[in-house]
Amino acid sequence: MSKRKKKIMRVIISVALWLFAALWYAPIFWMFSTSLKESTVATSEYPPKWIPDNPTLNNYKRIFAPASGISVSRGIVNSLIVSILGTIAGLVVATPAAYALSRLKFKGKNVIFWSYVAVLAFPGIIFLIPHYFIIYRLGLMDTLAALILPGLGGTFGVFLLRQYMLGIPRELEDAAWIDGCSKLRFLVTIVVPYIRPALIVLGLMSFLGYWNTFLWALLVLSSPEKFTLPIALVRFNAGWGDPYRGIGTLMAGAFIAVAPVLVIFVLFRKYLMQGIYLGSVGKE
Repeated sequence: MSKRKKKIMRVIISVALWLFAALWYAPIFWMFSTSLKESTVATSEYPPKWIPDNPTLNNYKRIFAPASGISVSRGIVNSLIVSILGTIAGLVVATPAAYALSRLKFKGKNVIFWSYVAVLAFPGIIFLIPHYFIIYRLGLMDTLAALILPGLGGTFGVFLLRQYMLGIPRELEDAAWIDGCSKLRFLVTIVVPYIRPALIVLGLMSFLGYWNTFLWALLVLSSPEKFTLPIALVRFNAGWGDPYRGIGTLMAGAFIAVAPVLVIFVLFRKYLMQGIYLGSVGKE
């Protein structure tokens, strides 16, 4: 294929990808556009307009005004606390576990690893009942800790980091032992910097997972002041179910929930795609 044909093909592919991206983002843009309209305008204008004539922030003011004891602002804070602490704690737990399964030699290592792999084949929902009884027996119901603890044993994180650690040259490890480096020091000073891309990937995925959790939070939380953002929005929007009265408010709440996810995806898409690759292609 000549250089001219390659250039034309590259342009065609780029245009196709941009069109696909526009199609994918269209519902999100429509959500944001509707959130800037009064509900009466959004349900009566014909034809619907992508860009509102008189944009307003009234819907967002209604969202952040406490209603019936439900505070979306508090829900955002709770979601940030759970997402940040859960992500950090998950990385702290998964890193040494992955190091043990990838670099150390001990009896039963392969059994443990393949048990991790086997767990990945099951849908997460089947673990809800065991997790519920554990949290209940620990006396952690209706606490933010109940949202964080079950995620610390995530098998995907250990598997992902383990696959990345297998790429560390054995010669580097041998040189560290000769210099008198302990296993802990080797993990902190050499392994962690080496697997930084994988840690970023796992951190992003963990943050998104904690941020979007709904069913588990619905099961263990009961106090309005403990609600995370998804639960707070559902409870808040219950009074705005009539589309002629609250479609603008509903779209404002939905956009608030999706905005951080959208920002993370746009800014860190390279790392997220790398995580998909690392999770699907193993190293031995």
